[in-house]
Amino acid sequence: MKLALALAHRFPDFSLDVEIESTGPALGLFGASGSGKTTLLHAIAGLLRPDRGRIALDERVLFSRPGGVAIPPERRRLALVTQDPLLFPNRSVRGNLGYAPGAPARLESDAGRRILDVLRLAPLLGRDVAHLSGGERQRVAIGRALLADPTLLLLDEPTSALDAELSRDVLGLLLRVKTELAVPMLFVTHRAAELLALADDCIVLEAGRVAARGRPVEVLQRPRALGVASLVGVDNLLRLPVEGHDEAGGVTLLGLGGGLALAAPYCGSAVGTAVDVGFYADEVLVSLDAPRGLSARNALPCEVTAVDALGHEVLVGLRAGETTLRARITPAAARELGLARGQRAIAIVKTAAIHRLDRVE
Repeated sequence: MKLALALAHRFPDFSLDVEIESTGPALGLFGASGSGKTTLLHAIAGLLRPDRGRIALDERVLFSRPGGVAIPPERRRLALVTQDPLLFPNRSVRGNLGYAPGAPARLESDAGRRILDVLRLAPLLGRDVAHLSGGERQRVAIGRALLADPTLLLLDEPTSALDAELSRDVLGLLLRVKTELAVPMLFVTHRAAELLALADDCIVLEAGRVAARGRPVEVLQRPRALGVASLVGVDNLLRLPVEGHDEAGGVTLLGLGGGLALAAPYCGSAVGTAVDVGFYADEVLVSLDAPRGLSARNALPCEVTAVDALGHEVLVGLRAGETTLRARITPAAARELGLARGQRAIAIVKTAAIHRLDRVE
């Protein structure tokens, strides 16, 4: 699959302006609610005509405002599966699967039987859709889309309306669709786990703009955009003033207040300007004594402000100067340290663990 698009569309309170080129078999659109994911999906599907731009799939132009091309949705050979399966209540499962032109014949073909097998739909063919579970309904919707013989399967939050167990089941089936049926797909999600499991390539949208792109593991583990970092759960998101630089040492000093500074990777921003940085709570070590002989540039005296046990981990709040940091440690470590609110401690953070974050304006 080769998808290439550049489009813009303006609503009264929101605008979408993106450029995307992807050649992988599974592209994930990732972002928070309201970031423009579904709007972009609808533009590709032909349900929205952008104000300007061009959309091409495998060199076939689906939309071009300057070229006067706007292929209607039913002729794009795309199949859209939404959060709500939108099944026909007066038809059986077989009737829903055979709705698309040519689908009844495909349902009886080897390819159709393979779809039924992958999605475990054969036992459901005679069932009334009103009596299906949420997961079964979504499987029927995916099967109906595949039996339309699309060149690209579009999925809009396909598991968001399901509980955790059914979500895992549907995600596993989509993996089989990708690997065994080799159907290219573009899917919308706000769940990092789905992106990592299913996507070969991902686009992160924030406020209608592309905030990041690349392989999911790279985009999620070390996000470069503030919105992405917030979405994937980076625990320490800080906006701090630049207090100085050590360019030779590769360090920029960021003020924490109270005379303390955080040594972050060199960024070159002017002294006095504020920059956004982030790092995971796992990257923060907690010590009761000042360390010696460590390569970590940050050993910050602080006060313990919170000790919250969360299953097999403990989240520790640490006040360094006027800034609150969070560390994630094991219950065993918390017991050995005897951590309690009001206690003095040292927060140790490697400079390399801190990453600069960009804001999408």
